[in-house]
Amino acid sequence: MAKIALVDDSNDQRDTFKKRLSIFLNKRESTLEVVDTFPFSDISKYFKWIIDEDIIALILDEKLHIESQVGSTPVDYNGSDLVVKIRNIFKDIPIFTLTNYSTDEELLRNFSQFEYILSKDNFTQMHVDIILRACQRYICENQKQLSLFDDITRKIASGYAVDSDFEILKALQIKLQLPISTNLKDKEDWLREYEKQISALEQIKNDLESKKQE
Repeated sequence: MAKIALVDDSNDQRDTFKKRLSIFLNKRESTLEVVDTFPFSDISKYFKWIIDEDIIALILDEKLHIESQVGSTPVDYNGSDLVVKIRNIFKDIPIFTLTNYSTDEELLRNFSQFEYILSKDNFTQMHVDIILRACQRYICENQKQLSLFDDITRKIASGYAVDSDFEILKALQIKLQLPISTNLKDKEDWLREYEKQISALEQIKNDLESKKQE
């Protein structure tokens, strides 16, 4: 099931906000779940977490480096640092920042990376509606990309592809690294099928290139 994820270094604030967000989502009869985590010391762990949990939107606390867990030190990055790293992999996933420091210079410097700045002190149903619209837009866009990927795959397999189709396919291969909803039973099945298609397409492309040179 698709989820909204919350990242915050304060266990109490994270738990409180998670409950508050869930209440607002229930009022809209949304089927989205809310998951949360303490900041990972290794930023690369977010990438697998996003895929494994089928996360379609993130809410990042800005001050992630204040508190620590037992036996560890605080992380060495803020939400405005993390959003840049996540955007390198998940280009279009909706990411929001949650803060009481909306005028923070570092946050404002990376403002364009966020969908919206959410205030901890003034989080309302209106803000949840903004999040829901962003989630719906993200899901619809991924479905369009997957449909286009399927169309081009069929076109290449039938031998009617032109050079521009391969360029579009290359872009889609990057886009489809994003977590998406499919009719396969789970993400692992989809990834296996995706890898098969990529291998087959590479072989078809090589065969077509060889025929052009004959």
